[in-house]
Amino acid sequence: MSFTIQVNNTPIEVQEGEILLNALRRNGIKIPTLCYMPGFTPSGACRLCVVEVEGKRDLVTSCAYPVEPDMVVKTNSIRVNKAKKSLVEMLLSNHPDDCLYCERNGNCELQWLAEEMNIKERKYFSQKKSEQRDHSSPSVYRDPAKCILCSRCVRVCEEVQLVTAIEFVSRGNKTTVNSAFNKGLNISSCINCGQCIMVCPTGALVDISHIEKIQTALGSTKKYPVALLSPAFVASVADHFNIKPTENPAGLIIAALRSMGFRKIYDLGWANDLNIYLEAQLLLDRSLTRPDTPMLSSCCPAWIKYAEEFTPEIIADISISKSPQQLMGYLVKNQENTEAINESRQLYTVSLMACVANKYESSREENTRKGVSEIDATLTVREFIKMLRSYGINITRLEPGVSDSPFNSSSAAGYQMAYSGGKAEAVAFQLNQIINGDKKTGFKFTPPKNPGSRKEVKVKIGNQEFGFAWVNGIADAQKYFDMLKAEKRTDIHYVEVMACQGGCAGGGGQPVYYFLDKHRTRKKTSQEMEKNCKLKTSAQNMQMIEFIKAGSKSKEKLTGLHTHFTKRNVVK
Repeated sequence: MSFTIQVNNTPIEVQEGEILLNALRRNGIKIPTLCYMPGFTPSGACRLCVVEVEGKRDLVTSCAYPVEPDMVVKTNSIRVNKAKKSLVEMLLSNHPDDCLYCERNGNCELQWLAEEMNIKERKYFSQKKSEQRDHSSPSVYRDPAKCILCSRCVRVCEEVQLVTAIEFVSRGNKTTVNSAFNKGLNISSCINCGQCIMVCPTGALVDISHIEKIQTALGSTKKYPVALLSPAFVASVADHFNIKPTENPAGLIIAALRSMGFRKIYDLGWANDLNIYLEAQLLLDRSLTRPDTPMLSSCCPAWIKYAEEFTPEIIADISISKSPQQLMGYLVKNQENTEAINESRQLYTVSLMACVANKYESSREENTRKGVSEIDATLTVREFIKMLRSYGINITRLEPGVSDSPFNSSSAAGYQMAYSGGKAEAVAFQLNQIINGDKKTGFKFTPPKNPGSRKEVKVKIGNQEFGFAWVNGIADAQKYFDMLKAEKRTDIHYVEVMACQGGCAGGGGQPVYYFLDKHRTRKKTSQEMEKNCKLKTSAQNMQMIEFIKAGSKSKEKLTGLHTHFTKRNVVK
């Protein structure tokens, strides 16, 4: 049922039970918020969304107030504007004055609000926060002085990721956001997904930057810098700069990397194909030995850390294949370092990823050999965009380059892994190739169109029906596992798990936007990039297939492609 209400002397149509804030925004009326996030129960904590409702003595928070028949609302009255301005001024009263050095300068919601409300000077004065900065994590950096207690990071960490690595501490004006027992994030239950960074309105949460050490390596005569370019990274950069797939965004990025000083650029999509092949083979083996429990994907380092900390009982079900980043790092470091040795330089591998958890992943002990990490640094999409500005590179005006052999071939499966469900489909096609070979079986994999972050597909391969499923977001993944266990289901054989909403398209290393559904446009970009790939499935990547064939004859080549996971005890 719909009815009409008056807003600023203009009638607008609303739905019964609709929250006033949503109704106002749907009709193009801008309402500022700091604590509100779509899809979450409103808390009304920041109170910046207040409006004046006729007949109400106090201003009401529109994010938590349902529409009513015959409602008369004012969103820009003198009373409302004065209240909102005072709220922002009070937030600024103890906020650091270091905007020039802040990671979020120019992309800070508090800064935007101050400018929109014409705040030119400090009106209220309060003691500056003195909490110690936390840079203990390999992925996430915390600066409590810039925290405005909006609760976004706390809610995402608790409600979406089920981790609760950070939470509110103390009461009243002494309230802060901190990790358990005031310990660093490195020993907390943090899974390094970076979703807290994506929702933080200020610079209180940012990623641990690798830009400085990468620039040092690029300028060093003792280093041989090599870039490993992920297809998910390419799709995100293309989406950010509005580069069409036909304009060869991968080639433009390669050209930019060469101008920065990288000696070699490898296509990490090659490792994506290898990872898909390894998991398809592991799935086939498992279907013969343990068909009653599904195999779980291992390419998302944040999901892996969650499993090790919170559900160690399912570690035995996780694929032992290394992630694409670590596969490529291992192969480059151990098999393609001849030129670096000839020049008496040390190979320096830099992965270009859409995820901050990859920074944590490269620091894991099992990804280090003789004290040397397989991946020396990780450059997120955010950092790459910043480096382009720093080097004065206009990426859209470059002449596209090409990646270097022997890792210069990849299939559309690399772009499929950029979004939730894509990898499950790629593994299914590879499994069909392993079982049926080149037989024309009319194999199809049709994802369901039902909304939500949990989906299933059943396909017949050979004489067996395989069940594939995919989930994104830790909360939904945990619910799905609980459901499989409670219902004692044995019809699902493979589950793709991504910690972030939408998969890597919503990863913690993506550009920070004001709206939270940007992963949908990145998924669309990835799917458009797939159409331009000459190789449609990982089974068509003959470079990778030849590597596997050679490795099966010489076990040494395939050594190091698998890993292991163990239970972790952390502060919770």
